[in-house]
Amino acid sequence: MLRDIGLVFFVYRALVCFFLVALSFDKPVTQKALLIIPFALYISLSMYVFLFPGKLRLFKNYGDVFFLPLIALLSGQREALFALLPPVAMYTSRDLFRGMLFTWLSVGLALYYYGLAGLALAPVLLALFFSSLHPDLVEALRKERFYVKNLRKSHAKLLRDYGKLQRDFHHVLQRAQLVEVLQESTNLQEYLQALKELFQLKAVSVTPAGEDTSEDPILNKAGGVLSVPVKLARGWVYVNFFFHSPLEVYDERKIQDLEKAGRLINLFITAHEERPQVKAVAL
Repeated sequence: MLRDIGLVFFVYRALVCFFLVALSFDKPVTQKALLIIPFALYISLSMYVFLFPGKLRLFKNYGDVFFLPLIALLSGQREALFALLPPVAMYTSRDLFRGMLFTWLSVGLALYYYGLAGLALAPVLLALFFSSLHPDLVEALRKERFYVKNLRKSHAKLLRDYGKLQRDFHHVLQRAQLVEVLQESTNLQEYLQALKELFQLKAVSVTPAGEDTSEDPILNKAGGVLSVPVKLARGWVYVNFFFHSPLEVYDERKIQDLEKAGRLINLFITAHEERPQVKAVAL
């Protein structure tokens, strides 16, 4: 990529120099000889910079600013003013300072060769300068739009992650409270009462179930009841959670927490009557 850019600059410098030299073909020999010296030096340095891109940074930055106006003055032709127009277009979109410098050098040459009539060329030269800014502005706007678009995507992703973290935090907090309730309860009645208060339930009960009971919880949306089957040592029981409002059955996180809490009652029940009879507990 650097080699391609260097080739573009070398060709542009060579063409501009040949244009200035061509304007001086009808000049006296002494003036031609005087013109050949900066021309040869300028072309030699341009070729050296092209072959060794990392060298002569001072020439790469300001060589055109020094040599091109000098050669344009030594040529003695009014048309030499046009030699400074390509650098205006070349540098303005890359380096605003050098582009502006070439613009004012062009205005100065116009005044030098045309006198006050050269002021008529100033608007055209300034128009060239501002028009050369167009690709740079478009690229800047494109980058800004790209950054804003990425920021919006990142912001939306952060919001989703933040919402997920909030839900996970609530879930972990609920489980931590459940463990705390489990540790503080000394019997089944205290545990069920604590669950009723923790989840703000209407009622909690434990009822016997048959041997063919499925392990999947039963959710009665119409009645607002969640029945969690729990397998104990001598049979199955249902832990029934009664909600105040039927709308609570659509809270999936709460349903999962209640299912987990219901299955922990086997830590309090160690023995039961003969199957399938199990004493019922209701709060």
